[in-house]
Amino acid sequence: MKILQTVRDVERREWQLWTMAIGLIFLLGTITALTYFFIFGDTYQSSLFSRSIANRALVGVYLLILLFCAYVIHTRVIFGKMRTMLERQATRDDLTDLYNRQYFKEQLEKEINRADRQRYILAILLCDLDHFNAVNESWGYQTGDEVLKGVARSVYESSRGTDLVSRWGGDEIVVVLANTTREGVLIAAERIRKGVHRVGEKALIDLDMSVGIALYPDHGASADELLRMADRALYIAQKGGGKIHVGEEEYRIDENSIKIVFQPIVDISSMHILGYEGLGRDPKGKLSILDLFKRYEAVGQLSELKCCCFKIELEAAKEVGLEKVFVNVDFNMLNKLESVAKPPDIDIILEISELEALYDVENYLKIAEKWRAKGYKFAIDDFGAGFISLPFVAKLVPDYIKIDRKTILQAVSSMQFKGFLKDMVLALRNYAAEGIIAEGVETETELQVVQDVGINLVQGFLLGRPHELT
Repeated sequence: MKILQTVRDVERREWQLWTMAIGLIFLLGTITALTYFFIFGDTYQSSLFSRSIANRALVGVYLLILLFCAYVIHTRVIFGKMRTMLERQATRDDLTDLYNRQYFKEQLEKEINRADRQRYILAILLCDLDHFNAVNESWGYQTGDEVLKGVARSVYESSRGTDLVSRWGGDEIVVVLANTTREGVLIAAERIRKGVHRVGEKALIDLDMSVGIALYPDHGASADELLRMADRALYIAQKGGGKIHVGEEEYRIDENSIKIVFQPIVDISSMHILGYEGLGRDPKGKLSILDLFKRYEAVGQLSELKCCCFKIELEAAKEVGLEKVFVNVDFNMLNKLESVAKPPDIDIILEISELEALYDVENYLKIAEKWRAKGYKFAIDDFGAGFISLPFVAKLVPDYIKIDRKTILQAVSSMQFKGFLKDMVLALRNYAAEGIIAEGVETETELQVVQDVGINLVQGFLLGRPHELT
């Protein structure tokens, strides 16, 4: 604000200088004209000497006027340069040469008013370099500054000439797209990210950028509301791993949100398929299930997605006529799904992770009893992957216990542990009413170890990959 006030002071002094110059020129011109008139008037008999003096005086006045005009013009040029420099300091960021935050906010209000009058969509893209602190720490702050300048230049070149591009702070850059569409905004965001990738490739540094997007008027009516929404969207884009996110809108949750596949569980003593485990997958095939869950967790919808997945798995099992289905659940999800009745003629085994034993055990056991009353069965999943709560197993009395792949691999690599696992399997049979299942078996060696320790129910890539059933 002080710089803007200085610019206004310079402009005011500039006008004062011009006013004074015009006034002095008019005054000197008047004096010269009057002097010349009196010297050469009809009533005055001038001599040759007086004429010479008058002419010299006239030339001197002209020279004085010319010199003064030159001084005024020179001063005007200096003031102009000062004003340009001060205006730049008032509106530009020193490092990146993008508009600064103060100027951006002033212009954003004008852009919003224009968008409101002309009834078009306006988008705010809040862009943040991922893990930029690591660049400063690994390469030094001077390299970090050069990278940031390159990124700023790339973002500016990736935008349209009419777009407003500003450094928001640190490694954040904000872009305003006027008169655009939702599709156009997403295209622009991808173009910005690709430009940043090229900057990183040129600098031999791994660079990426996350973009949070807010749209006017959908996500707010004022600059502050839109910026808050863009910041929230940026948080979701970073935490969810999606890199680009619009608003804090919820992800879609319906039958198309997730794809269900089934993996067989085989009784290797008879090679009969005991049943199938239902597994969720990204319907677009781009993300792992953990990454997909991470995105929904970022917007607070993971529980809703899991509930939807559970219902879809039950429907899919009914459609293909399965007799026994294992489904991954957690107690918080079961607490929300109290009204779900078990499909008739299908054994549904609810797989509870061993880690559930760490929290609120008594309440979880009550929830389990409610579902058992509806006809559901239970399995302890990932047994041996971490903390083992034998009292929890004893109280839950699961129908199945699923031994984690890490435990199987440990038995493969250690004869001593293999013997220990064999003894444990023998003991666990007292609690697993219907059987013990070895998970993640991928090789013949692993299968042989599983047989040696006394496990006949096996699940893994060796015996069947997850796939859709028709």
